[in-house]
Amino acid sequence: MPDTAPNITLDKNGVCNHCKAHEENQKVDWDERWKKLEDLCNYHRRKDGSWDCVIAVSGGKDSHYQVGLFKEKLGMNPVCVSVDNYSWTQTGRKNIQNLNERFDVNIITLTPHRKTLKFHTRKDFEEELHPNKYWDRILYSFPMEIARQYGIRLVIWGEDTQYRNSPDARILINKWMQWSHYDVIFTSYFVPWNRYDNLKYAVDNGFISLDVSGEWSRNGLEYFDYEQIDTIGYLINNYCKFVKFGYSTITELCSDAIRLGYMSRAIGIELVNDNDHKVDTKMLLDFCQFIHIEPNYFWEVINKHANKELVKNIQGTWVLKEDAM
Repeated sequence: MPDTAPNITLDKNGVCNHCKAHEENQKVDWDERWKKLEDLCNYHRRKDGSWDCVIAVSGGKDSHYQVGLFKEKLGMNPVCVSVDNYSWTQTGRKNIQNLNERFDVNIITLTPHRKTLKFHTRKDFEEELHPNKYWDRILYSFPMEIARQYGIRLVIWGEDTQYRNSPDARILINKWMQWSHYDVIFTSYFVPWNRYDNLKYAVDNGFISLDVSGEWSRNGLEYFDYEQIDTIGYLINNYCKFVKFGYSTITELCSDAIRLGYMSRAIGIELVNDNDHKVDTKMLLDFCQFIHIEPNYFWEVINKHANKELVKNIQGTWVLKEDAM
C-alpha cells in the first residue's frame, strides 16, 4: 500500500504496517483465538431461541461466510442488519435474498431518508471528495442501535481493514465509550481472514458474482467481479480516493492478494497501473443521478480536489505521476 493512504505507515525498508500485521498473523495461535471466540459466544448465546448477536451484512461473500460461521458452526442465533443502498445491482439483490434463505436468518434493513442522504452525499463530495462519509456513519451506527433496542450485547463486524490486531470494533463507532458494556468484535481477529476462502464458501452456498450473473462488466474491475457488487454508484468513493491519495480499489485488492499468495507482485503492479485510475461510466452516471448533478459538474469537482502532487491530467484522464509510483 502507498504511504499516501490514510493510516498507512512505512518502515525504513518500505514495508507498510498492513504487511507487517500480515506477517504477525502467521505467528498467531489461531486455536487459542478460536477458543476465545467460542467462550464469547457461550457467554452471549441465548437458550430461548431469541436473537443473541447482531451481524452487519451487505449480502456479499464475507456476509455469507460470517453468517454461516456464527449460525452453523458456533450455534448462535444472529439477527442480520444492513443499510439499504441508494441503488442496487440485481446480482446484489439476489445475493442478499440468498443469504436470507440459505441461512434462514432475519435481516433488518434501514433505508435512510433519501432526501437527507442525497444532501449529505453531495455536500461531502463537493467539500471533501468523500461522498460516502454520511452513509458510512449510518452503516456503523445502525447495528448498534438495533443491539440497543433488542438488548443484544454482541455485535459482529467482519474484517479489521486497519489491521489493529485487536478484537475491539468499537473504534468504528462515534462516541464509542458509551458502548463499553457491549462486545463489539472483528471476526478477523479470531479466525484467519481470507477473502478467497470466504468467496469459495459463499459460492458453495449460493453467492453469485457479476461474471456469473452476466449483469455488468465494470470498467477497471473486471478482475474482481465478486468484490463490492451489491451497488452501482457506491465505488465512486474509491475513485475519489485515487485523485486524492493516488490509489483506489485495485491497489487495495491487489495488495491483499499479494499478501495472501494469490497473486505475484508483478501482476499486481500491472493491474494497478492499468486499472486503478479508471472510473466506470455506469457507476459515474448512477452516482450523478442520485445527487442530481451532471457529469460535467462531477469532473469540475474532481479537478478541483485532485492532488496535483500525486496525479496528473492527460487528455481528461487523471493518472498517477511517474514519480508517485
